[in-house]
Amino acid sequence: MSEQSQSPWYKQTWLWFVLAPIIAVMIYAPVFIYLAVTTSDGVVKEDYYKVARGFNIDHTREEMAAQLGIHGRLMIDSVTGDIRLQLQGSGTLPQQLQLSLIHPSHQKYDQILHLRSVDGQGLYGSNLQSELVGKRYVILEPINKEWQLRAEIDPPYEQNSFDLGNAS
Repeated sequence: MSEQSQSPWYKQTWLWFVLAPIIAVMIYAPVFIYLAVTTSDGVVKEDYYKVARGFNIDHTREEMAAQLGIHGRLMIDSVTGDIRLQLQGSGTLPQQLQLSLIHPSHQKYDQILHLRSVDGQGLYGSNLQSELVGKRYVILEPINKEWQLRAEIDPPYEQNSFDLGNAS
């Protein structure tokens, strides 16, 4: 009979081939569990709600703005950081508005600005908190949140203007 020389178990190639993914999971699983527990998900804005597997949005405040005939033009100058809004409507316009510049994917890039009336005739102004980079969702509403205007804006922001609401 011939004796076959076998190497020790820890030198077997197939053993390490089978054990490598298991060892990798044991190393990376605690890291991913730690990240899942310590980091928070972004907050979904209050007008969205989940129904079954989809998401719906409540348009009642946008419809209220349309009934009041409220529309405007937002002018952003990212070089100087100036924000100007020319707002028009059939009723009296509020003295202060809230402008939310929402980043599509990360909450830390959101900016909530308070616009103050400059002339009492629908001209509002404020300043950016930081530079705008990338696409943004704009939500304009009074402090009492009675109505709301929404828009989606894309760069470039340098001395550019965007329509809010329907001017019809």
